Amino acid sequence: MSLPVVRASVRQVVETTYHDSDLSPAAGAQKRMREGAAAHQSRQKEGARRETAYRAEQALSADYETDTLTLHVSGRADGLFTREDGITVVEEIKLGVKDNPLIPAHRAQAAIYGHMLCARDGLSGVRLRILYVDEQGEGVACYEEDAEEQTLQETFRTLCAAACVWEEAMLARRRVRDVSLDALPFPYDSYRVGQRRFAAGVYVAIRDRKRLFAQAPTGIGKTMAALYPALRALGEGKCSRVLYLTARTTGRKSATDALAFLQGRGAKLFAVEIAAKDKLCPQERRDCRAEVCPYAEGFYDRLPDAVSEALSGGVWDRTRIEELAQKHRLCPFELALELAQRADVVVCDYNYVYDPFVAIDALLTGGAVLLVDEAHQLAPRVQESRSAKLNLRELTESRREAGQEMGRKSRLYRAMTDVLHALRELAQTEAFASGELEKPPEALCGAMDALLDAAGSALEDGAGQAAAQAFTLAAAWQYAASHFDERYAVLTSGGEKNAEIELFLLCAAKDILDRSKKAKGTVYFSATLAPFDAAGQMLGRMDGDACLMLPSPFLPEQLHARWKSIDLRYAAREQSAPRVAELIQTHFAQNSGNTLVFFPSYAYLEQVCAQLGQVDGVRMLREARGMREDEKNALLSAFQCGDERVALLCVLGGAFSEGVDLVGERLKNVIVISTGMPQPNARVRAMQRYYDALGANGFDLCMTLPGMVRVIQAAGRLIRSETDTGTLLLIDSRYGRRRERDILSQTLIGQALYSGNS
Repeated sequence: MSLPVVRASVRQVVETTYHDSDLSPAAGAQKRMREGAAAHQSRQKEGARRETAYRAEQALSADYETDTLTLHVSGRADGLFTREDGITVVEEIKLGVKDNPLIPAHRAQAAIYGHMLCARDGLSGVRLRILYVDEQGEGVACYEEDAEEQTLQETFRTLCAAACVWEEAMLARRRVRDVSLDALPFPYDSYRVGQRRFAAGVYVAIRDRKRLFAQAPTGIGKTMAALYPALRALGEGKCSRVLYLTARTTGRKSATDALAFLQGRGAKLFAVEIAAKDKLCPQERRDCRAEVCPYAEGFYDRLPDAVSEALSGGVWDRTRIEELAQKHRLCPFELALELAQRADVVVCDYNYVYDPFVAIDALLTGGAVLLVDEAHQLAPRVQESRSAKLNLRELTESRREAGQEMGRKSRLYRAMTDVLHALRELAQTEAFASGELEKPPEALCGAMDALLDAAGSALEDGAGQAAAQAFTLAAAWQYAASHFDERYAVLTSGGEKNAEIELFLLCAAKDILDRSKKAKGTVYFSATLAPFDAAGQMLGRMDGDACLMLPSPFLPEQLHARWKSIDLRYAAREQSAPRVAELIQTHFAQNSGNTLVFFPSYAYLEQVCAQLGQVDGVRMLREARGMREDEKNALLSAFQCGDERVALLCVLGGAFSEGVDLVGERLKNVIVISTGMPQPNARVRAMQRYYDALGANGFDLCMTLPGMVRVIQAAGRLIRSETDTGTLLLIDSRYGRRRERDILSQTLIGQALYSGNS
């Protein structure tokens, strides 16, 4: 019987024994990685010039066996070459300073590569060279030693044995897990309408390593229908990890609640939730330097005990992780990231897979499965994470703050001044004014590169918020500029005093598809994913992708839907406000219970409110821009069953359009004003032109469909269970158009609206 194979990188094996003690600030780590990569490349080019048959980035591997597993260790040696005297040299290149001392971990890495090379080529020994270089690739320190194969093998085995202690514990836990999942029944007495079909589709997608696009309406129990078959597939060895991705806190809670429920039914799981760093940080002012943060100092020294405790299993949601982190004096966010790489199930935001700055590639290695909840939000999120914008006024304010924090003679202040100068000069050009820039301007890109270095250095030295913002801005710009191709557009606006330039990703399909190719199956699901041809254009399609349209489990009779025809095109909104206010008042007079009223914008909300005034017997609440989570929750808490009627006036596509669950008598009415089309700004127009050039219907993809998604999501707040009933009022003449009717007809809303149930 063959032993199970566990895969690990050379770095992972070495870090089991040799590791840093303290956490490093993320910006500083990124800066060092960037500089290190550049230094590596520079040195490797120099090595190729000086040495005959110099081989850079050479793939090597070797196996180590215990009684219970085979550890397959692999990696890429920085450089290999054979000298004129016949001695083979294994070169490990590291970023360092003048007279950098030899770091034991770096020597250990070189030794492992030396053993791998000897085993592969039948060598009796090699020369190990650990070369430290500066940012330009110039050598600043060098350590060499001759090592026999027997000694190298002993080093390899010692390091692997230490790594296998963890791996054997993980393997034993997984055996228990697999037995429990094999015996795990569906946790409810029966499946809901559409739930069994969805669960079967998820399982097949994982089994066949395909992608599934599923429209899963509210009420079918989509969270459990996605997780249960994925866990069964996990127990059967068809995947190594399940990643449940969502855009909202409410989505993460639904997933962790479902996992806890399955645990109560016998599933022996190790599940981890990753919450946002800002929400997890226990410090009043976030500063990740070890000399300032007690949770960063000595982090890796205390980490093993916390990991050992967590490996006992269970669902480690935000609360439990915070408690564990406090017990062991660890940064809770970094602890969550460490645990996630060992977990069976990870519940997290899209960013940890799709955002180039925060994605954890290790989560996708080894055969992970992606369950992407509320998938209609994925493409816009990925576009945002890979685009970059510079605004003259905001930059000026950021520079002022940097001057206050670090002084006007600081490197950061001077770098920001150079960026401002480059942007002002650019704003005076005809190409900027006409919007005809076809690629990122070289002078501005050069200034932004310098700003990135200055901000990274400032953060390493303990700078504050201004440096952090500058680093984030510059990093985003550098990413977009370095990946700029036909999928990007340069958008400009304003003049010399209010100039704005953006490198905007027009279509994220390739980026999303590239990530999904690394997974052993991907399931995109949402209540608003159809039509699937449009979803495929936004998310990327491949041959063999499956689509699944599930019916609503609710009956049209539960929803009393009406449509009122008023011209709500942008140009007519001022004239329409009195009529809309009148319809709202009439609705309040004719219908009891609490109401959500969705407006196309904050501006139009204010226009209508000025006409609406106070309505007797109705407590009027309003959504405001930039509301905190606690403020949103306070508004929702007002939706109770009682004598007082509550109406919340909010914005389509805002905080209350999705993820709000007001079951039963808490919500009886929804009013949706407009068809939700986005404002045709520069972004939307550029996207429209892009899709038109591809032969698609740009207006449909960029205007009609996003608008109807907003409408369906907002209206979906109303009927949340088999016993719910309610009244829906749609206000806009465009609901009579064929395209809008076609889209709505695939939903409970359309069935109620156009079937005579109005």
